[in-house]
Amino acid sequence: MIDASAVDAIVEQYARHGWTLRRILVTEDPEDELISQFPNIEILRSGIDAVWFSRINRSSETWELRRLAGSPFALVQSIENGMFRQERDILLHEIELRMANTLQTSGSENRREK
Repeated sequence: MIDASAVDAIVEQYARHGWTLRRILVTEDPEDELISQFPNIEILRSGIDAVWFSRINRSSETWELRRLAGSPFALVQSIENGMFRQERDILLHEIELRMANTLQTSGSENRREK
């Protein structure tokens, strides 16, 4: 379960560097506290607990997917200006799948070491 105060701390950290929270991804139904704390943010069911941030550059918008559980881990995707939303969402979903696969792979390696 995602802790709303932990998400808020990450959001504050990213905001200091010009990032905007865009989406919250959750593996379970979100708690009411999370929904009420971020009423204007998309909260979506996913295979990972993570948050999407973005910031605008001159010719693109950079999106960063930040894992919420475990050690800090993030993946980045640059989206060219003028890209259709559907195309952007496909690229972002591919990043989500990469993160989920990375987490599954690292989890299985850790289990083999024990």
